[in-house]
Amino acid sequence: MTESRFRVRPPSFMMALVLPLVVGVLLNAVVRPWLGQQLGGTPRSMGASVRGQDHWWEFDAATRAEHPMLTGFLSTSDGAIAMLLFAVIVLLFAWRFLDPRIRVFRARRAAAAARRSSAGS
Repeated sequence: MTESRFRVRPPSFMMALVLPLVVGVLLNAVVRPWLGQQLGGTPRSMGASVRGQDHWWEFDAATRAEHPMLTGFLSTSDGAIAMLLFAVIVLLFAWRFLDPRIRVFRARRAAAAARRSSAGS
């Protein structure tokens, strides 16, 4: 019984959808441009379509050597960050969908094991 008390519950429908989208918008619209400017990166963009442009930053060798993780993150395009967050949304919805089914399966398996052990005693 204590197992269910410590179980991590899947997020609600709106949290599974809205939270990753908010994180993506904040990253791509606020955090990444600010970090790119602070590190002295050169903004690059490609494309001019209905979806908009894809942005990233390029850095000199000294900045890349001093901040390898940040420059790697900023050198990744906005579109790649958005696709990663869409993958997170898919995983959260899969978790929401599968969690009740897994719990039912485990409960049935535990009940069957209990019946077998009580019948054998």
